[in-house]
Amino acid sequence: MENFFYRVENGDTVFSISDRFSVPPTTIIKTNNLRSEVSEGDLLYIQKINGCLYRVKPFETAFSVAQKFGTTEQKILQDNGVEYLFYGLIITV
Repeated sequence: MENFFYRVENGDTVFSISDRFSVPPTTIIKTNNLRSEVSEGDLLYIQKINGCLYRVKPFETAFSVAQKFGTTEQKILQDNGVEYLFYGLIITV
């Protein structure tokens, strides 16, 4: 995926845009310095991802995901800009 700009459409949310383009919501939030939900007409920069995308499964923790991918809990959390993982979150590993 190349980097590109996306104009927010009626009904879009950060999470729906995240699902549409397979980009973690935290990446969209950080890249665009969002402080609130998006609004129709907003122009967002969608940044390509280095690594693979992974959707957190029920009952998984940063520790269990880190073990699965041979990395550390701290790296998972830091790379995704979150303090903890929750079911359904799309992260990069």
